[in-house]
Amino acid sequence: MMRTTMYRWLGAGVLTASAAVSAWAADHAGDVAVSAREGQLKLGGQRVEIHASTGFNIYRADLGDLFHGPWATSNPGFQTQGSERLKPGVEIGFEGLGALSFWDGARWSLAPSGTQLKVSDYLEVDSIWSSAGFTPGSSQLLGETRASGKLHEHLVFSVTEGAALGAYQITLRLNSTDYLSSDPFYMVLNRGLDEASFQRAREAFMQTSPVPEPTSAVVLALGLVALWLASWRRQTGRRAAPPIRGLVVH
Repeated sequence: MMRTTMYRWLGAGVLTASAAVSAWAADHAGDVAVSAREGQLKLGGQRVEIHASTGFNIYRADLGDLFHGPWATSNPGFQTQGSERLKPGVEIGFEGLGALSFWDGARWSLAPSGTQLKVSDYLEVDSIWSSAGFTPGSSQLLGETRASGKLHEHLVFSVTEGAALGAYQITLRLNSTDYLSSDPFYMVLNRGLDEASFQRAREAFMQTSPVPEPTSAVVLALGLVALWLASWRRQTGRRAAPPIRGLVVH
């Protein structure tokens, strides 16, 4: 009798573990779908929205869950879905871009001073977004693909305790030494808004014109100067460039 009871207990444990593994491996509608095409990481998913001017993906999550508390969440996850596979044993990382934005119910702007949004990676190292920009951690590792080529990992997103009610937005992209980096993508995280208000925040963000990265802005400015100089030389026949007052490039 004792042996039979023990076998039943072990069998129940195996079934429970199998169910947990199956649930973990299943495709999650809210997760970021990760794949690769022509050597580049690609992102998709069933709950993705598209930014109007950039065409980049927008993903969403609610800060505050039972496991991580009122200021954090580990959603969405990042996973290969369906029949998609990556190379086995590949490390996938992430890169932060831009600054932390905030929706106050009326408009998107830089987050209030002193407010940070942290992303804790696979090694529990924090990278930080604020109104001043992005501060990378010593590691920015999402995870490693299994021998099967499948990936299913979660970062932990957390906002400063006591942060204002509203929505927060950060920009990231995935990278790997085995693949070209993905296109940038946006994360919009809800801090205490009801669903209708959060939807209005996302809809407003879809129509914003993100400020270009400082490097990109400099490259754009230099390109415009080069075009102006070429036009000036054609019109005057001169080879030397005129002085450009007020232009300082660091």
